[in-house]
Amino acid sequence: MRRASDECVAASPRRVRAAGWLLSSLCVLAVLLAVTGPVMAAGTQQSGENDTAPPTWENATKAGPEEIELAFTDNSTIERGTVSADDFTLSAGNVSNVSVESTGEGATVALLLEDRLDVNNVTVGFGDGGGIADTEGNELTTGTKSVTGMDTVVPDFERFDLTRVNASAVELRVESNEPLTELTVAVTGPATDELTRANFTAVDAANTTFVTRYTVPEYGAYSFVWERAVDRYDNQRIMSRMRQFRYEDSAPEIVFDGPETTTVDTTVNFSAAETVDEDGIEGYRWRIDGGTVLSGASVQVAFATAGRHDITLEVTDSEGHTAVESRAIRVRKTADSPVTVAPRNQTHANATVRGTGLVQQVRAENGSLAGTDSVTLDRLSAAFPANTSVSLRFRATDGTPASFDGRSLGLFKIGHDGPANRVSLRFGVDRATLNNSGLSPGDVALHRNADGWTALPTSVVSRSDDRVVYQATAPGLSQFAVGSDAASNGGADTDASATDAQSGDDGPATGTERSDITVTNVTVNETAPTVGDTVRIEVTATNRGGANGTYPFSVRLNDSSVATHEISVPAGTTRTGSYEQNLSTAGELSVAGTPVTNVTEASGGSLLPASVAGPLAGLPDPLALWPGGIVGTVLGAFVGVVVTVYSVLKALAIYLGY
Repeated sequence: MRRASDECVAASPRRVRAAGWLLSSLCVLAVLLAVTGPVMAAGTQQSGENDTAPPTWENATKAGPEEIELAFTDNSTIERGTVSADDFTLSAGNVSNVSVESTGEGATVALLLEDRLDVNNVTVGFGDGGGIADTEGNELTTGTKSVTGMDTVVPDFERFDLTRVNASAVELRVESNEPLTELTVAVTGPATDELTRANFTAVDAANTTFVTRYTVPEYGAYSFVWERAVDRYDNQRIMSRMRQFRYEDSAPEIVFDGPETTTVDTTVNFSAAETVDEDGIEGYRWRIDGGTVLSGASVQVAFATAGRHDITLEVTDSEGHTAVESRAIRVRKTADSPVTVAPRNQTHANATVRGTGLVQQVRAENGSLAGTDSVTLDRLSAAFPANTSVSLRFRATDGTPASFDGRSLGLFKIGHDGPANRVSLRFGVDRATLNNSGLSPGDVALHRNADGWTALPTSVVSRSDDRVVYQATAPGLSQFAVGSDAASNGGADTDASATDAQSGDDGPATGTERSDITVTNVTVNETAPTVGDTVRIEVTATNRGGANGTYPFSVRLNDSSVATHEISVPAGTTRTGSYEQNLSTAGELSVAGTPVTNVTEASGGSLLPASVAGPLAGLPDPLALWPGGIVGTVLGAFVGVVVTVYSVLKALAIYLGY
């Protein structure tokens, strides 16, 4: 039987060998500590004992419209985790957040501002208790740097006034919220012009308010549009602020004399002979029911149909100043009406007129005399021989006759068995037919077939979305074609209200030009805007007419009107206007009836819930606390050795049963 002492003796060689191995491992660890200790001590001594200088602030520069970049250098490493927005102050604006990026010799600090600044030079300093430190605890708490070029805010409109100086001159006053180096004001009307900064005089030392006097060269309505403003740092705003002005002299004071009621076929007298003007009367124009035009201080009229009739008198003095007055005349029926209209169907009608020698009007009680889906003959005015009965036969058809050298939209044939003069025809053209033909309203004229087709003086009376109404004068009755040929019409687009008086039975009528403005293009500078954005809208309009004009249009968001603008377009030109619009709600954005984009709700960029992302946003990066440089390298190596030795010793102890 073995004794315990024998067992111990027997086991001792293995234990001795294990103990020896353990002792050898401890020796190795001691050697490693002996080697790394001085190195760490040297590193610590270098960073702790030798580095006593705080970081150096090198510069401050503009990094973006809302960002300033600061550069710091240091012998060791900048302590990134201690840098916050509260460490810095600005002479203008506020810091909302900071970001720190380590560099080879220090760090770059980016200051993110709450908003754009409207001052160009900004001083950056440290706030109370603020500073920047290195890993050795050396802290920089004083010093300032200046940053230039920080003004990125566009100038804004404060005031735009127009004051009349006299009949033809105005004083313009423009005012911005900051100094301006450039501005542009467009002048449109009978004459066009452009005013720039050189035309204005600054009235304050800050160069924010400017005035000028401007004299328009001829009579008419003018628009002054402040289009552009540029501040001293080249920030530009495109705007459209409009003021209007009319240059006119005193017009004649009309004295209108005549009955307010009468009966059918009764000749009545209307007079303006008592009208006076300091410059002398040049002419009188009487327009009966918007069609027949008569001249002279007094006229005689017999109405062929009962109901309301309108008489408009236009008096012009020797200086070209015009006054207009209208009066409604109520005409009662008589037992024997001089005009009888008997419609047969939509395209055919018959009429009988007992002539009076004066201009009489022929029209149906309801609707047009005759027409098709493309053209309609609304009424006929003419003078028929007194005491004679004339039969009229109206027929309307579509198509182009073989003998007509041009484009025809429709035909009117008026058969008659008696003479007629001082003829005036009012007719309408369907807007869709006009658009499909490629003709503009001013391209259309009425043509008469009398031993060949002849274009008649034709003018536009009114326009609507579905129909354009015209007035034409003719020396007699015949076949008429509604259409266009360049040789005979020339594309003139005149206003019937301005047609000159006829001379004799077949004297021509001339007129003044009208504007014809359409919006041809609308664009927006953001393809996917969100609520709260401000977008720039550009509207292009073309004026195909012969007179300058303005075109009003609306901006609608989610089917609600949010703004109304006007664009002024000179005759025969295309012009583009720019307008800014803040988007307050989601939905479809449309301009001048044209959808341009869809506005959506803004969405955040974080995938975390707001309750989690908020508190985590202010926490420092844990890795930012790990030291850099030689100290970090040595410490990392030491920790690796300790972990390795610990693993070996633990395995040995388990093996030996400890």
